[in-house]
Amino acid sequence: MSRRLAFVAVALLTLTLPASAAFEANGCVTGFEPGIDYFAAKSSVDYAENFSVAYFDHYKVVTVERPTPGGAKESYVLVQCGTPEPELGPELAKAPRITVPVRSLFSGSTSQSPALVAVGGVDAVTGVARRDFIATPELIEHMQRAEVVEYETSGVVNVEAVVAAAPDVFMAGGGGEPEVQRLAVAGVPVVNFAEWQETSPLGRAEWVKFMGLFFNAEDKANATFADVVERYDTALALVADVPESDRPLVLSGQAFNGVFFAAGGQSFMARLIHDAGGRYVFAADTSTGSFQIRDLERLIAAARDAKVWIQASIHYQTLADIAAEDPRLAALPAAQSGQVWIPDALEGPNGGVQFYELGSMRPDMVLMDLISILHPDKAPGYRRIFNRSIALD
Repeated sequence: MSRRLAFVAVALLTLTLPASAAFEANGCVTGFEPGIDYFAAKSSVDYAENFSVAYFDHYKVVTVERPTPGGAKESYVLVQCGTPEPELGPELAKAPRITVPVRSLFSGSTSQSPALVAVGGVDAVTGVARRDFIATPELIEHMQRAEVVEYETSGVVNVEAVVAAAPDVFMAGGGGEPEVQRLAVAGVPVVNFAEWQETSPLGRAEWVKFMGLFFNAEDKANATFADVVERYDTALALVADVPESDRPLVLSGQAFNGVFFAAGGQSFMARLIHDAGGRYVFAADTSTGSFQIRDLERLIAAARDAKVWIQASIHYQTLADIAAEDPRLAALPAAQSGQVWIPDALEGPNGGVQFYELGSMRPDMVLMDLISILHPDKAPGYRRIFNRSIALD
């Protein structure tokens, strides 16, 4: 090739190469150019079934299949800061537009807290439902040094307070409260963090990636989740060779006002029991959440052979407390042997129960706790993180 032809070829190649993306310190694009991929790090969804994400050059479309109980599918358009509004079709005409990375976020569920820590989003939190419900230390420290609106002190969302604060996003907990719907009508971008509708432990944990999407923190979310998967698989291997005959029968749930709320047979807790080398009393049940047993005699009959009772009421300290609830529960073999376990051993600085926050994102920790309970020989020397047992006297 002649020197002149080589020069022309290089010049043409240079013209077709995309320019590199440039960002300000706050994460916004400088000098937007069409055709550039502004999301260097991306997340794929491998375990969760309730959300997905599609990437485009300068925006992402996030979809939640079941945002609320019985609710229709929702999509949210996340637009890279410093880039223009994308041209979208009619199917996304009513979808909330949210500029990312978000600068202010109202958190509607304590289960979001560990994910916010993992993706570096704590400083963006400008509103929480109830301060005293939060157990995550990093978020408690943030609330002590920053102005954070408490918008649900009476048990109902204070719509006026949220609208006045005008957060970039109101991240609801997926409960479908009418007040949250009013926020959307008022122009506050509402998204639903509905990890609790996942039926697998790793599916719930993968919602850290959902949180990462709003902060362009896919790299941090991916790394966090990959570590959880590795630890979960390592724990699984400890009990992989336990024969069915050595898998103890397990009861999960708690009584309240004469009704027993049991984990569904297709719930994430039932999956954890199986993965920990146990057999669940209500494995044949088809519920993906919890279900109610109003006839305690039915429960007693089903749990008569259960060796272990997990997820019991946090109000239980001793066998006498169970007997005060109902003598029939105290007579269960698991109760008589002290194998009733309550997930409140790890508390936050304000006394809140960490299991209901950290446990959702760290099922590997929950699994190891359960393995140490069901098969202590498989985890010698292990110190339980979330669970404590009742005292017999």
